[in-house]
Amino acid sequence: MTIVWINKRNWKHPGPIVNMGVRNAHSFASIGLPTHLFLGQGTADSRTDEDLRDFYALEPLPHFTVHRVPRRGGLLGSESASVRKAGVHLVRELAAREDVAVFTRDAGFLPRLAWMCRGSRVRGFYELHDLYADLSWRERKPRARDLREKWLERLLLPRISGLVCITREMEKRYQQIFPRQATIARPLGTDLLPATDVELRRKSRTLFYVGHMHGPKGVSFLQKAAIALAGHGVRTEFWGGYEKDAERIRQAASARGLRQWIEAVPFQPPAALRAALAERASLGVAMLADTYYNRYLTCPVKALDYLSHGIPSIGTDIPSVREVLDDSGTYVTEGNQKDFVSSALRLLDDPAAYADAVSRTRARAAQITWQERARDLADFARSSF
Repeated sequence: MTIVWINKRNWKHPGPIVNMGVRNAHSFASIGLPTHLFLGQGTADSRTDEDLRDFYALEPLPHFTVHRVPRRGGLLGSESASVRKAGVHLVRELAAREDVAVFTRDAGFLPRLAWMCRGSRVRGFYELHDLYADLSWRERKPRARDLREKWLERLLLPRISGLVCITREMEKRYQQIFPRQATIARPLGTDLLPATDVELRRKSRTLFYVGHMHGPKGVSFLQKAAIALAGHGVRTEFWGGYEKDAERIRQAASARGLRQWIEAVPFQPPAALRAALAERASLGVAMLADTYYNRYLTCPVKALDYLSHGIPSIGTDIPSVREVLDDSGTYVTEGNQKDFVSSALRLLDDPAAYADAVSRTRARAAQITWQERARDLADFARSSF
């Protein structure tokens, strides 16, 4: 069986979406399956193997082929049309001689995916990152884009081979809507990175927040907590978002004379983030706001980053965060700054408690690696042929 992964965005696009697509595809190749990743070309003169190492912190693999397609749309198509077309062309060639499993999270690719699934040697799978098929949970009035995604899912998800859900709660909801459709629920994966000196990590006394820097991600809460933690000799670093978001946090810290205690860095390549976490992160923060989307539909990538490095995490006590961190996490009710600060200090001030948290974190990371996820998804795909 050969894997084809379709991602409509450009190579080296900032933020988690392309990074997760690259890691998904790479994980199949890492377990020995021939894998093709299609996405936009991005910077034309960059070298793919060097980018894998220097930008994505991944090693090139003999079974892993990256197809960087110049993004060009037709008269009625989007700029992603050329990426989708190239992917379909290869699938046709491969399916003439072998079984092909096609994965995507691109809703615009669903019509072609459903069409390809009519063939006897092609199976198509959609990785879900939201709940568009039923918009009744949304507080705001659906936008035109939401309604388009709703009807794409309603009409086409029953016509493909299976759904890949990133939380168990998401899977329950899709099983209610499409009771005859095959589903699997697996969180996104971890990398088992080399262990570092536990005491050096603890003594660094640095909290890391990774991800977008806006309200639902718990940033405003953490900004206030960071001020209190600075009084106990604890640094806080925010990594992610755009420069304007980082500058807002830096200015707020400067206004309180805390610039040396609070840092904010806009989106960086995954390799740069990995280096920073390995060098000085003591604790990770996953204090998502308790919204319907955060509670049931998101897989907090930041928590996976912390697990990969063996960094103990403090998170909101909601199902999505617990599903990833399991018993390795320290849980705090949303908005409870006092408990958050005391939980952080309890770990940082107690070598034994911190070492125990690191041990539980590494054990949890080993359970949900990218390779384990790829094996489960590959078995799921094979069962559909």
